[in-house]
Amino acid sequence: MKESNFREFADVIVVGSGFAGLAAAIEAHQAGASVVVLEKMAGVGGNSVISDGVVAAAVTPFQKSRGIEDGPEKMAADMLAAGHGLGHRELVLTVAQHSAQALEWLIDELGVVFVDRVDQFGGHSVPRSHTPARRRSGAEIYKRMLARVRQLKIPIHLRCKVTDLTRDRCGR
Repeated sequence: MKESNFREFADVIVVGSGFAGLAAAIEAHQAGASVVVLEKMAGVGGNSVISDGVVAAAVTPFQKSRGIEDGPEKMAADMLAAGHGLGHRELVLTVAQHSAQALEWLIDELGVVFVDRVDQFGGHSVPRSHTPARRRSGAEIYKRMLARVRQLKIPIHLRCKVTDLTRDRCGR
């Protein structure tokens, strides 16, 4: 991780070094893209490091083994209700539709171990909350993501606040 002013080119520029940013960086790199991560803070991780690390996911093996009936539409409805209807319906549904895949990715790709139970936390109409087994915090997931980013040699630049984007004639 570097702290600097720089001029660098990459196929993919990821803004932020939390869960979503590092997952995007890892996947883009594995798809063959050159990647750089820009983080506005002096350190990495943001709120992801201090979160409880619980992953809400619908139609998971954990749920199936307990006979919990769930689905992406039900999860999306819960998310929209919890957000007082202010969420972008299509994006919320996309998150819900891919939530089980995200949980599987954490397990299969990063080796995150989850407690063998499913909890029902606020805003969810059925148990769908999966908790990391070791630290029971976001740090458990984050440390594995950061280790993979380092293994892949994806640069992270600190204190880089993104204020503008330059686009080509096609809007890319």
